[in-house]
Amino acid sequence: MTIKILASLAIAASLFTACSETTTPPPTKADQCAAGLSTDCLIGTWSINGPTVAKTVGNDVVYVIDQSHDLSASPATLKFYIDPQKKTNTFEFTNSSLSRADCITPTGKTYGTWDILGTSIHLYAKIGNECMEKSDVTLPAVVAVEAGKVSMTLQGLFFMEPEMKQADLVDKQNTTEVYTFVSAD
Repeated sequence: MTIKILASLAIAASLFTACSETTTPPPTKADQCAAGLSTDCLIGTWSINGPTVAKTVGNDVVYVIDQSHDLSASPATLKFYIDPQKKTNTFEFTNSSLSRADCITPTGKTYGTWDILGTSIHLYAKIGNECMEKSDVTLPAVVAVEAGKVSMTLQGLFFMEPEMKQADLVDKQNTTEVYTFVSAD
């Protein structure tokens, strides 16, 4: 009889423990990006307000959106995902309706694949790349988390290159692409 009582108590205790377990919420994008560039950090939709140009003001260097290509009212978006059918790292760049690029693809979209190489991202635009100077590039990427907001800076031009076609070489060399995380879709 003692065994039956102990067995009943063990079953009751395990049922109580199973019911009282707390569920851990999934990590936020800030949590996923706290350690820097990773697949978990990159997956989702990011927005960009235009090419960011480094300007010297006195003794300081400040980064500002190029005013002739300010897309803030309707930002371009960059979605990173894993294609479920092909099982490949895929991106979809959707240009802003405010784009002033000399050349815009008919759909306004560019598709391709991506890989993380250390602290850089390798991007290969396969569809909608006819307006781009290069369709295959590896750029250093810096991820920053500040007050729960996540940003990623590509150290060079790729998606915003058509916006800057008419810029002088110095501006192009001092231009980055700064993205802000929007959603985990």
